[in-house]
Amino acid sequence: MPATRPGSVTFVAVLTYIDGVLGIIGGVVILFTRDQMVRASDAGAVAGITTSAIISIILGIVVLIVARGLLSGSRFARGLVTVVMILNAVSGVILLFSLQFFSGILEILWAVVILSLLYTQRANAFFASRG
Repeated sequence: MPATRPGSVTFVAVLTYIDGVLGIIGGVVILFTRDQMVRASDAGAVAGITTSAIISIILGIVVLIVARGLLSGSRFARGLVTVVMILNAVSGVILLFSLQFFSGILEILWAVVILSLLYTQRANAFFASRG
C-alpha cells in the first residue's frame, strides 16, 4: 500500500503554490504598469522590464507544476525543490558575507525548514512509494 502524503509535504506544496501564484501576479502587474515605471522613450528599459515580467510569469507557471508534482509524490519535483533550496542557502551565506545578516539568516533558515519538511521519515516513505 502506498504511503499517504504527510502534512509536511502538503505544507511545502501549498507554500510552493503560493509562490507560483505570486510570481504570476507580479509578472502580470509589471506588464500592465511597465510604462509607468520608466519613460516611454527609453525603449531598452521597457524591453528589459517586459522580459522580466514574462520570465516571472513563466517561472510562476513552472513553480505551479512543481507544486503539483510534490503533491503527487514526484521525486523530480522534490529534487528540483531541493536544488533550489540549496541555492537559496548558498545565497544566504553570500548575503552574510556582504553584511546583510538578517536577509542571509532568513534565506538559510527558510532553506533548512523546507528541506527538513521534505526529508522527514514519512516524506521519504511517501516519495519512495511513488517511484
